[in-house]
Amino acid sequence: MVKVVNKAGYAKAFDFSELPVSEPMQRSLARLYAARSRAWTSHETAKTCWSRVMTFATFLSELEDTPEDLDGVTVAVLKRWRARHVSTVTGKAVLSTVRLLLQQDRRFAGGPVTEELLRRFPAAKPSKRSYENDERKRVVLAAQRQFRAARLRIEENNRLLRAWRAGELEEASRDWRLGEVLDHLARTGDVPRSILPSGQSHVDHRNLLGGSGPEQTWGRLFLSRMELTALAVLLSDRFAWNLKIYDRMPAPTAGPSMGEKTSITYQVQVEKHRAGRGRWFSTENVTDSGADSPGRLITQALETTAHGRDLATRLRPGTDLLMVARLYAPARVAHRHQDTERPRPVGPLVNGHRDAQVGGRGVSRLVAIRNPDVWPVVFPGCGQFKGTTPFPARASARRCESPVVVTR
Repeated sequence: MVKVVNKAGYAKAFDFSELPVSEPMQRSLARLYAARSRAWTSHETAKTCWSRVMTFATFLSELEDTPEDLDGVTVAVLKRWRARHVSTVTGKAVLSTVRLLLQQDRRFAGGPVTEELLRRFPAAKPSKRSYENDERKRVVLAAQRQFRAARLRIEENNRLLRAWRAGELEEASRDWRLGEVLDHLARTGDVPRSILPSGQSHVDHRNLLGGSGPEQTWGRLFLSRMELTALAVLLSDRFAWNLKIYDRMPAPTAGPSMGEKTSITYQVQVEKHRAGRGRWFSTENVTDSGADSPGRLITQALETTAHGRDLATRLRPGTDLLMVARLYAPARVAHRHQDTERPRPVGPLVNGHRDAQVGGRGVSRLVAIRNPDVWPVVFPGCGQFKGTTPFPARASARRCESPVVVTR
């Protein structure tokens, strides 16, 4: 049994007795896996390596003469192992992972078997490409339309809530009653509801709200997961940030710009895993100096997530992550939440973009934007294409993986 502790402090166990090989082989692979895992801080990395070790063990178990331990792995065995996987991109990744594990063992310190293990294979050809500029513009336009509609909806309701709290509305008027409902929504994350004798939940003040759907109820002050995904796409397009950072991105802090009374400069903490342990975080300064400035999007992100962040802080003190959305079915999602890499839901709220749904089902590796006037766009999530952004970085020459586009 090998336990891997991720950056959040959660432990995940991997039982090597499940491998379909002899006990000595299980112990040898477990020892190599444990040595390799000391540098890991991600369960995703651990699970990927585990699945590839299982693939190798399964391959050995299918041999006519299954080796009892690693010293029984011959040149012929490694040739067959290589031949099975070298023809595909995924197969090359499996070969590479297993090679890194095995070459730690002293039994592969030299000789023909080691030479075969270390024999190079052709580099995998990229199977994805970045969006062309016209394609990128269409994707960004879809995200802009969706986020703008959400922002205007929340701004309108925010104005009404502020007026109600300031005592500016005539008591018992329609706006006053709506402001009272919005105050309840801001404090609890939902509008007042009643439980019918049948056990079903019923929205109170349905006529006042204009319906019982998300946009008429909790969507008045909170972003949905799909709308949060649209915001993530806009941020990645503007700042070339990795999609994965949104799961734990702290809310930016603000201060006046030097010599500018009308500008605000935000300090944004960006997580960069590939920089290595101890250098994961960097701070970027982003200034909002007007409608077309980069910082205006940060201002809008803070405004549209304000109620979500305030509620999250009340429910779980110390929580202040920027990317927060309201869940459609909080109880069901919280019960299913098993992703130790991401923050757990806080009441009816969730952080990060990867809880978006495609076609009505929860997807951990896909996030999507849907716009009936443009097209459905599906982006590979970071679990599959780790360390990528959906668009070419504007301020960098590096390329990135392309989203998968599903046209009509």
